[in-house]
Amino acid sequence: MSEPIKVLIVEDHQATREGLAASLARESDLTVVATAGDSDQGMKLANEMKPDVVLLDLHLPGSAGPKTMVKQFCSLRHSKIIVFSVEKRQAFVKVVMSLGVSAYLLKSESLQTVIETIRQVDSGKQTVLSEELSADQARITKSEEEVLKLIGKGFKYQDIADQRLTSPNTVRKQCEMLLLKLGLTTREELIAWAVSNGYSSLDD
Repeated sequence: MSEPIKVLIVEDHQATREGLAASLARESDLTVVATAGDSDQGMKLANEMKPDVVLLDLHLPGSAGPKTMVKQFCSLRHSKIIVFSVEKRQAFVKVVMSLGVSAYLLKSESLQTVIETIRQVDSGKQTVLSEELSADQARITKSEEEVLKLIGKGFKYQDIADQRLTSPNTVRKQCEMLLLKLGLTTREELIAWAVSNGYSSLDD
């Protein structure tokens, strides 16, 4: 019989942390080796316990911000990282996924989905996303992300064209395609969508 999958839970909300630990402990092929309430303690335990999978909240107390923290955990050679968060703004999900996490689950997911994702990730599956996130993630291209970032900051078509060394007509066509993909109808709705999904606050 194979060894149980060793899981570390890093979550600052005590009830969520304890509930996850209790649920995972009921699975014969999983074992919770430790839990932590902040990122610094979580990193220390990860280095000591060498878990197979780390279930990691995105916004935690500790010395590092979310992006730096995720990078630190993804640098662990012995562990695969599942981000487990309420954060669902598309821009931030894309950034986090680009850092090397194996999965990104929303906290609205069922416990069974969390358990199955731990098993999938441990077996080698990558880029697992909550279904709510996956549709828009697949649809938006890198070029369209750049347009969303600029339009979310209030840039006009000509300004975006100047920034991206292209023509206003090309930018207009990209925005029309984004409206179609996202089920929106006006430029104002596209601006609001870009802002609400975090594109306007991404670093250059």
